[in-house]
Amino acid sequence: MNYLGLLYPMLILNFAIAVGIVRYRRRQIAHLKRLRARQLEEFEGYKREVAGELHDHFGQVKMQFAKLLRSRGEAVDSDLANTIIDLEGEFSNINEVLYPAGVESGDLAMLLQRLAATSPAIIRFDGPAQLVTTPSRALHIFRIVQETVSNAIRHSRPERLDLQLIADPQGILRIVCHYDTHATHDATSPTHATHDATSPRPAHRGRGQSILQSRLTILDARHRLTTQNGWRTETFVIPTAA
Repeated sequence: MNYLGLLYPMLILNFAIAVGIVRYRRRQIAHLKRLRARQLEEFEGYKREVAGELHDHFGQVKMQFAKLLRSRGEAVDSDLANTIIDLEGEFSNINEVLYPAGVESGDLAMLLQRLAATSPAIIRFDGPAQLVTTPSRALHIFRIVQETVSNAIRHSRPERLDLQLIADPQGILRIVCHYDTHATHDATSPTHATHDATSPRPAHRGRGQSILQSRLTILDARHRLTTQNGWRTETFVIPTAA
């Protein structure tokens, strides 16, 4: 009977300890999310500083070219002018690449449309004309897609990349990046398998993957990668609000 009398207080104590552990874990997770968000905010600020510095340097280079053009005379004007035009083409969109104009509006659809326009021969965008979320979430989502598209083009060299933005009535965004890998991969290779980003990731991942994972964590998003018949599909499932 004495043991039965102690059972109830022990159950209450164990329950209280379990609740305390859960609350502590939740506070830890919230703290880590805030820390990651602060680090990424600083990273984006650094990108903006780099963009400004590159524009300043380009202005100096362009000024030197203009002086050289005037000193050399008419004989080489066309060559120097073409060189300047090429440089402008390379550097005029630095701010757009590092910190996309219009992100403060939170219009994710507009940002993805403009991303697709950077490689119109490859990227085909399918989605609403406008989809507005908070500026912070729009920037994180844009960076995730930008990194995914960049990696796909760099490593797989696809002939076509379909980028789809889907907004569910339940408040869930689905972003699908579907591209061919025939140029660099054998469809029968054993590496062509389904991968869930929520599973443990390899230890040798690069910095870009670590940053991408941090963005996914902040957004409470999930990433799924599947490969079949020479085509790779990367799907991001993202709540519209945290």
